[in-house]
Amino acid sequence: MENFKGYIQVYTGEGKGKTTAAIGLTVRAIGAGLKVAFFQFFKAGTSSEIKILKNFYPQLYYKNFGKEDFIKERVSPEVRDLTLKGWEEVKELVKANIYNIIVLDEITYAINWGIVDLKEFLEILRNKPKSLEIVITGRYAPEEIIEVADLVTEMKNIKHYYEKGVKSRKGIEK
Repeated sequence: MENFKGYIQVYTGEGKGKTTAAIGLTVRAIGAGLKVAFFQFFKAGTSSEIKILKNFYPQLYYKNFGKEDFIKERVSPEVRDLTLKGWEEVKELVKANIYNIIVLDEITYAINWGIVDLKEFLEILRNKPKSLEIVITGRYAPEEIIEVADLVTEMKNIKHYYEKGVKSRKGIEK
């Protein structure tokens, strides 16, 4: 898209809505005729919104690098390999400069757990094509990423019905 200036956005924090914000931005971008690559790390890729996103191909390229039985406390070699495979593809697409927006959903875990090198990640952000928007989601975004970002939103949980025992509901939370 002509004259499109890309920025770096971060959605972080303990509260819900980080991925939802990135998906909302993705839908808006598609509506405006932009091309989006959406990479989802660690999550199984089975939530309801993913079914819809896949329908926007080829304007939206969706790729999942997660597993159904993923346990945060123990990153299996399989999940580690999946994450690194995804990160390699992200780097290739950043260099190729064929998308207007690249979403990196839950990438902060990969950085915080040492799967993706923070210095390399920052180098990619600093040297991205000027026309590329990068959207980063996940809890505990490292301070160095927050410094490089142009927009940072922290999701803060004030009250949630999970505390009353309400499970994830199809179409609302999953």
